[in-house]
Amino acid sequence: MRNILFITADQLRHDALGFRGVFPVRTPNIDALAANGAVFENAYCPSPLCVPSRASIMTGKYPCDIGVYYNDQAWDDVLPTMPGELSKNGYFSISVGKMHFRPARKYFGFDKRCADNDSDYPLYLKRLGLSDDTIAAWLGKKDGAFSTKPTPAPMEHYLPVYITNRAIQELDLIAQRRECGPGGNEPFFMWYSFLLPHTPCTPPEPYFSMYSPDEIPPPVRDERELAAFAPPVQRWRDAWRFLDEEWVRKFRAQYMGCVTLVDEQVGRVIDRLKELGLYDNTLIVFSSDHGDYLGDHFMMQKGFFHDCSAKVPLILHGPDIPNGGRVSETVSLIDLMPTLLDYCGLAPRRFDDTTRTAIALDGDVSDGVSLLDAFRQGLDPQRVVVSESGIHGLSIMLRHEDTKIVYYDRTQRFDRFDLAADPNELNNTGQDLAMEDLPEPFRATLNDVLSRLAKYRDKTYYFKAKVRPMFT
Repeated sequence: MRNILFITADQLRHDALGFRGVFPVRTPNIDALAANGAVFENAYCPSPLCVPSRASIMTGKYPCDIGVYYNDQAWDDVLPTMPGELSKNGYFSISVGKMHFRPARKYFGFDKRCADNDSDYPLYLKRLGLSDDTIAAWLGKKDGAFSTKPTPAPMEHYLPVYITNRAIQELDLIAQRRECGPGGNEPFFMWYSFLLPHTPCTPPEPYFSMYSPDEIPPPVRDERELAAFAPPVQRWRDAWRFLDEEWVRKFRAQYMGCVTLVDEQVGRVIDRLKELGLYDNTLIVFSSDHGDYLGDHFMMQKGFFHDCSAKVPLILHGPDIPNGGRVSETVSLIDLMPTLLDYCGLAPRRFDDTTRTAIALDGDVSDGVSLLDAFRQGLDPQRVVVSESGIHGLSIMLRHEDTKIVYYDRTQRFDRFDLAADPNELNNTGQDLAMEDLPEPFRATLNDVLSRLAKYRDKTYYFKAKVRPMFT
């Protein structure tokens, strides 16, 4: 039975890896996974926000099915989860690092959780005798979300290093206690997760100054695109007017330093797998929960659906994965759960609303598909991949082949991009598009998503000490 190591970096753009050739960022360890594994060139997050995306990864369901659209929401804990299903079938399931679940301390199917920045790391720093102010500075919060100074944390105590140290410790324990090498029947599933390169992007030196702003390509933007921005996009763009060009260029360089730091930590864990004799018996999956605008389209952070925000890296590497494979079909992170169950020879289950139980299915968990089909009979050419957001009002992205359409619920307005002719998404031709004009299969998919999320429209959401409607 094969082991599974699932690695995620938080807020990592799909193109911010060395093998992509877009940025001069050094990521030799992740590049090696891509060179000797399979890369999914068009993978999208279920939501361009941390908790909703991770909830969908865990359950294999879109936000419209589980009602998670904000960072303070939880999903129904009776839903089958990726680690839970593996644990029930002989896997030891462990999370190491940032999970960003709600409630924060729930296990959601894991047998063990450790090194979460919400709990373990602050306690670790306090054991070193550090004050609350020092801890806040080391966590990157003292100077706000966009500091222009590196963290004062020594490298050996910096959070990504701490997470990696814990991952290595847990791998050592697993190797001692379980038969998980080639021919073994006691496999493990580890989700090893970084907070970086999420803001504030203030790594210690030498990573903070590793890349000069002058060597980083400028943001992708065009003044002419502003006239086609939907109102919520325009408001988000206006929120970043205070950032000058020099700051944006510096921040992009700091971000790339964080990416290299992450890559080096990934390399440490891969080296340990090899030392323990587990590497050849382990499927490694590398991805992110969503991307980051980094100044593209005059915006920062995430929340909307340009590729820099909604598209993610996705690499599979290990036994039975084609060496150097490249998959161009559009896929989603909700595909990870059925993919891993398929890889392990397990049948997915679905949640029955009537009986409040999870029951076996002959088909898929939800809309997710096994990505292993890309190496077998091929993926469904008619599939439309969806991403959803609620933080700026309900908006829904639909992608099929080279066409991307975004629907804004409040105004029933659309964006439309031809990604073959306009890969940078600077020419939005959707302003005059109406629901009845949508081509198939876009119209059917959008109506299906709207039907499935209808049960959440009348619900309220508790945000910053205020109760407000789910979609505002």
